[in-house]
Amino acid sequence: MIKHLIVLGLVVCSVLSIDNDLFNNKESQWRPSARTEILSLPGWKGPLPSRMYSGFTYAGIPPGYPTGSMQVHYWFVESENKPATDPVIVWYQGGPGAGSLFGLLVEFGPLQLNELSLESPIYNETGIPQLIYNPYSWSKVANLLIVDNPPPVGFSFCYPVGPSGDGRSCGPWNDSLIAPTNHMFLVNWFKDFPEFVANDLYIIGESYAGIYVPVIVGAILDDPKGLNLRGFAVGDGCLGTDVLCSSRHGPYYSIEFMHGHGQFSNELYRTIVSTCPEKDLRSGNLSEICKSLVSNMWSQIGGYYEYNLYDDCINRNSFQNIQKINSRKWWSKAYPFSSDDQVRVGAALNDYPCSGTAYKVWLNRTDVRLSINVPVNSFYFSGDDGAGFEYTYTVTNLLPFYEHVIKHTDLRVLVYNGDSDPAINSFVTQDLYFDYFKSVDITQKQPWRPWTLNGKQRMGGYVTQFEGDFTFLTIRGSGHMVPEYKPEATLTFLKAFLKNTPLPAYVPAQK
Repeated sequence: MIKHLIVLGLVVCSVLSIDNDLFNNKESQWRPSARTEILSLPGWKGPLPSRMYSGFTYAGIPPGYPTGSMQVHYWFVESENKPATDPVIVWYQGGPGAGSLFGLLVEFGPLQLNELSLESPIYNETGIPQLIYNPYSWSKVANLLIVDNPPPVGFSFCYPVGPSGDGRSCGPWNDSLIAPTNHMFLVNWFKDFPEFVANDLYIIGESYAGIYVPVIVGAILDDPKGLNLRGFAVGDGCLGTDVLCSSRHGPYYSIEFMHGHGQFSNELYRTIVSTCPEKDLRSGNLSEICKSLVSNMWSQIGGYYEYNLYDDCINRNSFQNIQKINSRKWWSKAYPFSSDDQVRVGAALNDYPCSGTAYKVWLNRTDVRLSINVPVNSFYFSGDDGAGFEYTYTVTNLLPFYEHVIKHTDLRVLVYNGDSDPAINSFVTQDLYFDYFKSVDITQKQPWRPWTLNGKQRMGGYVTQFEGDFTFLTIRGSGHMVPEYKPEATLTFLKAFLKNTPLPAYVPAQK
Protein backbone atom coordinates (compact mmCIF):
# COMPACT_ATOMS: atom_id res chain seq x y z
CA MET A 1 0.00 0.00 0.00
CA ILE A 2 2.83 2.34 0.81
CA LYS A 3 5.92 2.71 -1.37
CA HIS A 4 8.89 4.98 -1.66
CA LEU A 5 9.73 8.01 0.54
CA ILE A 6 12.05 10.85 1.76
CA VAL A 7 13.81 12.81 4.41
CA LEU A 8 14.32 15.91 6.34
CA GLY A 9 16.66 16.74 9.12
CA LEU A 10 15.41 17.38 12.54
CA VAL A 11 16.13 18.32 15.98
CA VAL A 12 19.16 19.20 17.99
CA CYS A 13 20.52 15.77 18.87
CA SER A 14 23.99 14.41 19.38
CA VAL A 15 25.82 11.17 19.90
CA LEU A 16 26.47 10.21 23.49
CA SER A 17 28.49 7.26 24.70
CA ILE A 18 30.29 5.87 27.72
CA ASP A 19 33.77 4.49 27.20
CA ASN A 20 33.29 0.89 28.36
CA ASP A 21 34.11 -2.48 26.88
CA LEU A 22 31.70 -3.69 24.24
CA PHE A 23 28.61 -5.24 25.72
CA ASN A 24 28.77 -9.04 25.91
CA ASN A 25 25.34 -10.53 26.49
CA LYS A 26 26.67 -13.83 27.89
CA GLU A 27 28.88 -12.23 30.52
CA SER A 28 26.97 -9.11 31.49
CA GLN A 29 24.82 -8.88 34.60
CA TRP A 30 22.36 -6.79 32.62
CA ARG A 31 19.59 -8.38 30.56
CA PRO A 32 16.95 -6.67 28.44
CA SER A 33 13.85 -6.19 30.58
CA ALA A 34 10.46 -5.89 28.98
CA ARG A 35 8.75 -4.20 31.91
CA THR A 36 10.78 -2.40 34.54
CA GLU A 37 9.15 0.39 36.50
CA ILE A 38 11.09 3.62 37.03
CA LEU A 39 10.97 4.28 40.76
CA SER A 40 12.97 7.52 40.83
CA LEU A 41 14.91 9.77 38.50
CA PRO A 42 18.12 11.72 39.20
CA GLY A 43 17.35 15.43 39.24
CA TRP A 44 13.79 14.98 40.57
CA LYS A 45 12.77 14.94 44.22
CA GLY A 46 9.60 13.32 45.45
CA PRO A 47 7.19 10.96 43.69
CA LEU A 48 7.00 10.91 39.90
CA PRO A 49 3.95 12.61 38.34
CA SER A 50 2.66 9.19 37.24
CA ARG A 51 3.95 5.63 36.92
CA MET A 52 6.72 5.19 34.34
CA TYR A 53 8.41 2.19 32.78
CA SER A 54 11.53 1.85 30.67
CA GLY A 55 12.55 -1.36 28.96
CA PHE A 56 13.18 -3.25 25.76
CA THR A 57 10.70 -5.07 23.55
CA TYR A 58 11.78 -7.75 21.12
CA ALA A 59 10.96 -6.78 17.54
CA GLY A 60 12.34 -9.81 15.70
CA ILE A 61 14.17 -9.68 12.43
CA PRO A 62 12.43 -7.68 9.69
CA PRO A 63 11.88 -9.59 6.42
CA GLY A 64 14.92 -9.12 4.19
CA TYR A 65 16.98 -7.55 6.95
CA PRO A 66 20.62 -8.70 6.89
CA THR A 67 21.46 -8.22 10.59
CA GLY A 68 20.42 -9.88 13.87
CA SER A 69 17.33 -9.50 16.03
CA MET A 70 16.06 -6.18 17.33
CA GLN A 71 15.64 -4.94 20.89
CA VAL A 72 13.62 -1.71 20.78
CA HIS A 73 13.89 0.65 23.74
CA TYR A 74 10.77 2.38 24.98
CA TRP A 75 9.85 4.72 27.82
CA PHE A 76 6.21 4.46 28.89
CA VAL A 77 4.51 7.19 30.93
CA GLU A 78 1.09 6.48 32.35
CA SER A 79 -1.52 9.21 32.11
CA GLU A 80 -1.79 11.61 35.03
CA ASN A 81 -5.55 11.48 34.52
CA LYS A 82 -7.15 8.04 34.03
CA PRO A 83 -4.52 5.62 32.70
CA ALA A 84 -6.91 2.68 32.59
CA THR A 85 -9.14 4.38 30.02
CA ASP A 86 -7.12 7.24 28.51
CA PRO A 87 -5.71 6.65 25.01
CA VAL A 88 -2.20 5.41 24.35
CA ILE A 89 -0.10 7.75 22.18
CA VAL A 90 2.91 6.18 20.46
CA TRP A 91 5.54 8.83 19.66
CA TYR A 92 8.21 8.70 16.94
CA GLN A 93 10.90 11.33 16.40
CA GLY A 94 12.18 11.98 12.89
CA GLY A 95 15.66 12.35 11.49
CA PRO A 96 15.93 9.70 10.23
CA GLY A 97 18.06 8.71 13.18
CA ALA A 98 16.75 11.10 15.84
CA GLY A 99 16.15 9.61 19.29
CA SER A 100 12.56 9.88 20.53
CA LEU A 101 13.66 10.70 24.07
CA PHE A 102 14.18 14.24 22.80
CA GLY A 103 10.43 14.47 22.34
CA LEU A 104 9.75 13.14 25.83
CA LEU A 105 12.42 15.14 27.67
CA VAL A 106 12.40 18.41 25.72
CA GLU A 107 9.06 18.73 23.94
CA PHE A 108 5.97 17.28 25.64
CA GLY A 109 6.79 14.97 28.57
CA PRO A 110 5.87 15.57 32.22
CA LEU A 111 9.50 16.10 33.31
CA GLN A 112 11.64 18.24 31.05
CA LEU A 113 15.24 19.25 30.60
CA ASN A 114 16.32 22.59 29.14
CA GLU A 115 18.64 25.50 29.91
CA LEU A 116 16.83 26.12 33.19
CA SER A 117 17.89 22.64 34.33
CA LEU A 118 21.47 23.91 34.43
CA GLU A 119 20.71 27.10 36.35
CA SER A 120 19.64 25.44 39.59
CA PRO A 121 22.04 25.67 42.56
CA ILE A 122 21.50 21.91 42.91
CA TYR A 123 23.05 21.40 39.47
CA ASN A 124 26.08 23.45 40.52
CA GLU A 125 26.45 21.29 43.64
CA THR A 126 25.76 17.84 42.13
CA GLY A 127 26.32 18.09 38.39
CA ILE A 128 22.84 16.60 37.86
CA PRO A 129 20.62 18.61 35.49
CA GLN A 130 17.33 19.24 37.28
CA LEU A 131 14.08 17.94 35.81
CA ILE A 132 11.32 20.54 35.47
CA TYR A 133 7.62 19.73 35.72
CA ASN A 134 5.67 20.51 32.56
CA PRO A 135 2.08 21.65 33.23
CA TYR A 136 1.25 21.10 29.55
CA SER A 137 2.48 17.53 29.35
CA TRP A 138 0.66 15.20 27.01
CA SER A 139 0.42 12.83 29.97
CA LYS A 140 -2.37 15.12 31.20
CA VAL A 141 -4.66 13.47 28.64
CA ALA A 142 -2.99 10.25 27.49
CA ASN A 143 -0.58 7.43 28.21
CA LEU A 144 2.69 8.02 26.33
CA LEU A 145 4.73 5.28 24.67
CA ILE A 146 8.02 6.77 23.45
CA VAL A 147 9.87 4.56 20.95
CA ASP A 148 13.56 4.72 19.96
CA ASN A 149 13.24 3.84 16.28
CA PRO A 150 14.85 2.10 14.47
CA PRO A 151 17.67 0.23 16.25
CA PRO A 152 20.35 1.40 17.03
CA VAL A 153 18.70 4.82 17.43
CA GLY A 154 18.52 6.00 21.03
CA PHE A 155 19.08 3.11 23.40
CA SER A 156 17.68 0.49 21.02
CA PHE A 157 20.13 -2.10 19.74
CA CYS A 158 20.44 -5.34 17.82
CA TYR A 159 22.15 -8.65 18.38
CA PRO A 160 24.83 -9.81 18.01
CA VAL A 161 26.56 -6.42 18.35
CA GLY A 162 24.69 -5.36 21.49
CA PRO A 163 23.98 -1.93 23.02
CA SER A 164 27.54 -0.62 22.70
CA GLY A 165 27.36 -0.62 18.91
CA ASP A 166 27.44 2.69 17.07
CA GLY A 167 24.91 4.12 14.62
CA ARG A 168 25.88 1.65 11.90
CA SER A 169 25.88 -1.44 14.10
CA CYS A 170 22.46 -2.66 12.96
CA GLY A 171 23.18 -2.37 9.25
CA PRO A 172 21.15 -0.53 6.60
CA TRP A 173 17.58 0.67 7.06
CA ASN A 174 14.98 2.03 4.68
CA ASP A 175 11.37 3.19 4.84
CA SER A 176 10.01 -0.25 3.96
CA LEU A 177 11.79 -1.99 6.86
CA ILE A 178 10.41 0.49 9.39
CA ALA A 179 6.86 -0.84 9.09
CA PRO A 180 7.30 -4.56 10.00
CA THR A 181 9.77 -3.79 12.79
CA ASN A 182 7.48 -1.34 14.55
CA HIS A 183 4.40 -3.44 13.84
CA MET A 184 6.02 -6.36 15.67
CA PHE A 185 7.25 -4.04 18.42
CA LEU A 186 3.72 -2.76 19.10
CA VAL A 187 2.17 -6.23 19.06
CA ASN A 188 4.79 -7.52 21.50
CA TRP A 189 4.68 -4.41 23.70
CA PHE A 190 0.95 -4.82 24.30
CA LYS A 191 1.58 -8.44 25.28
CA ASP A 192 3.82 -7.07 28.03
CA PHE A 193 1.21 -4.42 28.97
CA PRO A 194 -2.08 -6.22 28.30
CA GLU A 195 -4.06 -3.86 30.56
CA PHE A 196 -3.74 -1.18 27.83
CA VAL A 197 -4.63 -3.25 24.78
CA ALA A 198 -8.26 -2.08 24.78
CA ASN A 199 -7.35 1.62 25.07
CA ASP A 200 -7.66 3.76 21.97
CA LEU A 201 -4.32 3.86 20.14
CA TYR A 202 -2.93 6.90 18.31
CA ILE A 203 0.41 7.11 16.53
CA ILE A 204 2.03 10.55 16.37
CA GLY A 205 5.38 11.88 15.16
CA GLU A 206 7.10 14.89 13.65
CA SER A 207 9.41 15.72 10.75
CA TYR A 208 10.75 12.52 9.16
CA ALA A 209 8.21 10.63 11.23
CA GLY A 210 5.89 12.02 8.56
CA ILE A 211 7.19 8.91 6.81
CA TYR A 212 7.44 6.58 9.81
CA VAL A 213 3.91 7.14 11.07
CA PRO A 214 1.95 6.44 7.85
CA VAL A 215 4.00 3.37 6.91
CA ILE A 216 3.48 1.93 10.42
CA VAL A 217 -0.23 2.77 10.23
CA GLY A 218 -0.36 1.04 6.86
CA ALA A 219 1.14 -2.12 8.34
CA ILE A 220 -1.44 -2.09 11.15
CA LEU A 221 -4.30 -1.59 8.70
CA ASP A 222 -3.04 -4.57 6.69
CA ASP A 223 -2.78 -6.77 9.81
CA PRO A 224 -4.30 -5.26 12.97
CA LYS A 225 -3.41 -8.16 15.32
CA GLY A 226 -5.72 -6.75 17.96
CA LEU A 227 -4.27 -3.22 17.98
CA ASN A 228 -7.06 -0.74 18.68
CA LEU A 229 -5.83 1.94 16.26
CA ARG A 230 -8.11 4.97 16.20
CA GLY A 231 -6.03 7.56 14.39
CA PHE A 232 -2.70 9.22 13.72
CA ALA A 233 -1.12 12.66 13.56
CA VAL A 234 1.93 14.13 11.83
CA GLY A 235 3.59 17.42 12.76
CA ASP A 236 5.70 19.41 10.29
CA GLY A 237 6.15 16.15 8.42
CA CYS A 238 7.70 14.81 5.26
CA LEU A 239 5.57 13.28 2.51
CA GLY A 240 8.05 11.54 0.19
CA THR A 241 10.96 12.22 -2.12
CA ASP A 242 8.72 13.30 -5.00
CA VAL A 243 6.68 15.64 -2.84
CA LEU A 244 8.14 17.13 0.33
CA CYS A 245 11.57 16.85 1.99
CA SER A 246 13.54 16.57 -1.19
CA SER A 247 16.42 18.40 -2.80
CA ARG A 248 14.82 17.80 -6.19
CA HIS A 249 12.62 20.84 -5.97
CA GLY A 250 13.33 24.51 -6.49
CA PRO A 251 13.15 27.54 -4.19
CA TYR A 252 9.53 28.50 -4.89
CA TYR A 253 8.11 27.80 -1.44
CA SER A 254 11.13 29.20 0.35
CA ILE A 255 10.61 32.42 -1.58
CA GLU A 256 6.93 32.54 -0.68
CA PHE A 257 7.57 31.67 2.98
CA MET A 258 10.36 34.19 3.48
CA HIS A 259 8.54 36.97 1.68
CA GLY A 260 5.34 36.16 3.53
CA HIS A 261 7.27 36.59 6.78
CA GLY A 262 8.85 39.87 5.67
CA GLN A 263 12.41 38.55 5.45
CA PHE A 264 13.46 40.26 2.22
CA SER A 265 12.34 43.29 0.27
CA ASN A 266 9.13 43.62 -1.73
CA GLU A 267 11.22 45.10 -4.53
CA LEU A 268 13.34 41.96 -4.86
CA TYR A 269 10.29 39.71 -4.53
CA ARG A 270 8.53 41.49 -7.40
CA THR A 271 11.66 41.24 -9.52
CA ILE A 272 11.95 37.49 -8.89
CA VAL A 273 8.31 36.69 -9.71
CA SER A 274 8.30 38.93 -12.81
CA THR A 275 11.60 37.57 -14.13
CA CYS A 276 11.53 33.86 -13.21
CA PRO A 277 8.67 31.62 -14.39
CA GLU A 278 6.91 29.85 -11.53
CA LYS A 279 7.47 26.44 -13.10
CA ASP A 280 11.23 27.07 -13.07
CA LEU A 281 11.15 28.22 -9.46
CA ARG A 282 9.26 25.05 -8.57
CA SER A 283 11.55 22.70 -10.49
CA GLY A 284 14.84 24.41 -9.69
CA ASN A 285 15.72 24.68 -13.39
CA LEU A 286 16.82 28.32 -13.13
CA SER A 287 18.42 30.64 -15.61
CA GLU A 288 21.61 32.39 -14.58
CA ILE A 289 19.79 35.62 -13.86
CA CYS A 290 17.26 33.77 -11.68
CA LYS A 291 20.04 32.01 -9.81
CA SER A 292 21.55 35.41 -9.14
CA LEU A 293 18.23 36.83 -7.93
CA VAL A 294 17.65 33.89 -5.57
CA SER A 295 21.20 34.22 -4.27
CA ASN A 296 20.51 37.89 -3.61
CA MET A 297 17.38 36.88 -1.70
CA TRP A 298 19.40 34.65 0.64
CA SER A 299 21.87 37.48 1.18
CA GLN A 300 19.06 39.83 2.14
CA ILE A 301 17.58 37.25 4.52
CA GLY A 302 20.78 36.75 6.49
CA GLY A 303 20.83 34.13 9.26
CA TYR A 304 18.05 32.20 10.92
CA TYR A 305 17.52 28.94 12.77
CA GLU A 306 16.50 26.21 10.36
CA TYR A 307 13.64 24.95 12.51
CA ASN A 308 12.22 28.18 13.88
CA LEU A 309 12.47 31.45 12.00
CA TYR A 310 12.12 33.64 15.09
CA ASP A 311 14.14 31.52 17.52
CA ASP A 312 16.51 33.62 19.62
CA CYS A 313 18.52 30.97 21.46
CA ILE A 314 21.57 31.59 19.23
CA ASN A 315 23.64 28.56 20.15
CA ARG A 316 23.88 29.61 23.76
CA ASN A 317 23.44 27.90 27.07
CA SER A 318 23.24 29.27 30.57
CA PHE A 319 26.88 28.77 31.51
CA GLN A 320 28.28 29.91 28.15
CA ASN A 321 30.67 27.02 27.66
CA ILE A 322 31.36 27.63 23.99
CA GLN A 323 33.24 24.36 23.55
CA LYS A 324 30.22 22.28 24.61
CA ILE A 325 27.27 24.04 23.04
CA ASN A 326 26.86 22.90 19.44
CA SER A 327 23.17 22.48 20.19
CA ARG A 328 21.75 24.54 17.35
CA LYS A 329 22.46 24.52 13.66
CA TRP A 330 22.13 27.79 11.77
CA TRP A 331 20.98 27.81 8.19
CA SER A 332 22.70 30.51 6.23
CA LYS A 333 25.11 30.97 3.36
CA ALA A 334 27.34 32.95 5.73
CA TYR A 335 26.39 33.65 9.30
CA PRO A 336 29.57 33.59 11.40
CA PHE A 337 29.48 33.86 15.16
CA SER A 338 32.23 35.20 17.32
CA SER A 339 32.55 34.25 20.96
CA ASP A 340 30.94 37.60 21.83
CA ASP A 341 27.79 36.50 20.00
CA GLN A 342 27.38 33.48 22.27
CA VAL A 343 26.53 35.45 25.40
CA ARG A 344 23.00 35.66 26.65
CA VAL A 345 21.18 38.10 24.43
CA GLY A 346 17.70 37.70 25.88
CA ALA A 347 14.81 35.90 24.23
CA ALA A 348 12.26 38.52 23.39
CA LEU A 349 10.81 36.38 20.61
CA ASN A 350 10.76 33.15 22.62
CA ASP A 351 8.04 32.07 25.02
CA TYR A 352 9.93 28.88 25.82
CA PRO A 353 13.31 28.11 27.43
CA CYS A 354 16.11 27.12 25.07
CA SER A 355 16.75 23.39 24.98
CA GLY A 356 20.52 23.66 25.33
CA THR A 357 22.59 20.62 26.31
CA ALA A 358 20.83 19.52 29.50
CA TYR A 359 19.07 16.43 28.17
CA LYS A 360 22.31 15.14 26.62
CA VAL A 361 24.23 15.67 29.86
CA TRP A 362 21.47 13.95 31.83
CA LEU A 363 21.17 10.88 29.57
CA ASN A 364 24.91 10.38 29.63
CA ARG A 365 24.97 9.88 33.42
CA THR A 366 25.47 6.39 34.83
CA ASP A 367 22.86 6.91 37.56
CA VAL A 368 20.29 7.97 34.96
CA ARG A 369 20.94 4.90 32.82
CA LEU A 370 20.60 2.62 35.83
CA SER A 371 17.32 4.29 36.81
CA ILE A 372 15.81 3.73 33.35
CA ASN A 373 17.13 0.17 32.97
CA VAL A 374 19.57 0.61 30.12
CA PRO A 375 23.15 -0.70 30.22
CA VAL A 376 25.57 1.97 31.35
CA ASN A 377 27.86 1.21 28.40
CA SER A 378 25.12 1.91 25.87
CA PHE A 379 26.05 4.01 22.88
CA TYR A 380 23.21 6.56 22.90
CA PHE A 381 22.84 7.29 19.20
CA SER A 382 20.78 10.20 17.94
CA GLY A 383 21.54 11.71 14.56
CA ASP A 384 20.07 14.01 11.97
CA ASP A 385 19.45 13.32 8.28
CA GLY A 386 20.88 9.84 8.74
CA ALA A 387 24.34 11.13 9.69
CA GLY A 388 26.37 8.28 11.17
CA PHE A 389 23.52 5.95 10.31
CA GLU A 390 22.68 3.84 7.25
CA TYR A 391 19.30 4.83 5.87
CA THR A 392 17.80 4.91 2.37
CA TYR A 393 14.72 6.96 1.54
CA THR A 394 12.36 4.77 -0.46
CA VAL A 395 8.87 6.32 -0.17
CA THR A 396 8.09 8.80 -2.92
CA ASN A 397 4.57 10.11 -2.24
CA LEU A 398 2.23 9.43 0.68
CA LEU A 399 -0.67 11.57 -0.54
CA PRO A 400 -2.42 8.54 -2.11
CA PHE A 401 -2.16 6.81 1.26
CA TYR A 402 -3.96 9.73 2.92
CA GLU A 403 -6.63 9.50 0.23
CA HIS A 404 -7.05 5.78 1.00
CA VAL A 405 -7.37 6.45 4.74
CA ILE A 406 -9.93 9.21 4.23
CA LYS A 407 -12.07 7.23 1.79
CA HIS A 408 -11.79 3.70 3.14
CA THR A 409 -11.15 3.82 6.91
CA ASP A 410 -12.64 5.46 9.98
CA LEU A 411 -9.28 6.65 11.32
CA ARG A 412 -9.03 10.18 12.68
CA VAL A 413 -6.14 12.06 11.04
CA LEU A 414 -4.42 15.32 11.98
CA VAL A 415 -1.68 17.11 10.04
CA TYR A 416 -0.31 20.11 11.93
CA ASN A 417 2.39 22.63 11.03
CA GLY A 418 4.08 25.48 12.87
CA ASP A 419 3.70 28.57 10.69
CA SER A 420 7.23 29.81 11.55
CA ASP A 421 9.01 26.60 10.48
CA PRO A 422 11.34 27.30 7.54
CA ALA A 423 12.30 23.63 7.15
CA ILE A 424 8.85 22.25 6.30
CA ASN A 425 6.86 25.39 5.92
CA SER A 426 3.10 25.61 6.10
CA PHE A 427 2.87 27.21 2.65
CA VAL A 428 4.02 24.06 0.88
CA THR A 429 2.26 21.68 3.27
CA GLN A 430 -1.06 23.44 2.78
CA ASP A 431 -0.77 23.46 -1.01
CA LEU A 432 0.24 19.81 -1.26
CA TYR A 433 -2.67 18.47 0.79
CA PHE A 434 -5.31 20.93 -0.41
CA ASP A 435 -4.44 20.63 -4.11
CA TYR A 436 -4.24 16.84 -3.97
CA PHE A 437 -7.53 16.47 -2.11
CA LYS A 438 -9.22 18.73 -4.63
CA SER A 439 -7.88 16.58 -7.48
CA VAL A 440 -9.38 13.40 -5.97
CA ASP A 441 -12.70 14.96 -4.92
CA ILE A 442 -12.13 15.10 -1.18
CA THR A 443 -14.15 18.09 -0.08
CA GLN A 444 -13.78 20.53 2.79
CA LYS A 445 -16.30 20.13 5.60
CA GLN A 446 -15.16 23.34 7.23
CA PRO A 447 -13.12 26.01 5.44
CA TRP A 448 -10.06 27.72 6.89
CA ARG A 449 -10.89 29.44 10.18
CA PRO A 450 -9.03 30.78 13.23
CA TRP A 451 -8.84 28.65 16.36
CA THR A 452 -8.04 29.79 19.87
CA LEU A 453 -6.84 28.46 23.20
CA ASN A 454 -9.72 30.00 25.17
CA GLY A 455 -12.71 30.37 22.86
CA LYS A 456 -12.14 34.12 22.82
CA GLN A 457 -9.24 36.07 21.29
CA ARG A 458 -6.16 34.10 22.29
CA MET A 459 -5.11 32.85 18.89
CA GLY A 460 -3.72 29.35 18.39
CA GLY A 461 -3.61 29.31 14.60
CA TYR A 462 -5.85 28.16 11.77
CA VAL A 463 -7.74 24.97 11.02
CA THR A 464 -9.43 23.37 8.02
CA GLN A 465 -11.45 20.15 8.12
CA PHE A 466 -12.04 17.72 5.29
CA GLU A 467 -14.41 14.82 4.86
CA GLY A 468 -13.30 11.52 6.30
CA ASP A 469 -12.19 13.00 9.66
CA PHE A 470 -9.05 14.72 8.33
CA THR A 471 -7.89 17.98 9.94
CA PHE A 472 -5.19 20.37 8.75
CA LEU A 473 -3.96 22.73 11.44
CA THR A 474 -1.41 25.53 11.73
CA ILE A 475 0.08 26.85 14.97
CA ARG A 476 0.76 30.56 15.03
CA GLY A 477 4.35 31.46 15.92
CA SER A 478 5.62 27.90 16.19
CA GLY A 479 8.67 26.39 14.59
CA HIS A 480 9.36 22.78 13.67
CA MET A 481 9.14 21.13 17.12
CA VAL A 482 5.65 22.39 17.90
CA PRO A 483 5.23 20.92 21.43
CA GLU A 484 8.51 22.54 22.49
CA TYR A 485 7.73 25.96 21.07
CA LYS A 486 3.98 26.20 21.83
CA PRO A 487 3.24 23.76 24.65
CA GLU A 488 -0.10 25.19 25.78
CA ALA A 489 -1.44 25.52 22.25
CA THR A 490 -0.29 21.97 21.49
CA LEU A 491 -2.09 20.51 24.49
CA THR A 492 -5.22 22.41 23.42
CA PHE A 493 -5.34 20.90 19.95
CA LEU A 494 -4.24 17.47 21.18
CA LYS A 495 -7.21 17.33 23.58
CA ALA A 496 -9.57 18.27 20.77
CA PHE A 497 -8.05 15.67 18.45
CA LEU A 498 -8.28 12.83 20.98
CA LYS A 499 -11.83 13.72 22.03
CA ASN A 500 -12.95 14.48 18.46
CA THR A 501 -14.29 17.89 19.47
CA PRO A 502 -14.03 21.20 17.59
CA LEU A 503 -11.19 23.53 18.42
CA PRO A 504 -12.32 26.68 20.24
CA ALA A 505 -13.44 29.34 17.78
CA TYR A 506 -12.34 32.95 17.61
CA VAL A 507 -14.88 35.41 19.03
CA PRO A 508 -14.17 39.10 18.37
CA ALA A 509 -13.86 41.27 21.45
CA GLN A 510 -16.81 43.40 22.38
CA LYS A 511 -16.33 47.03 21.43
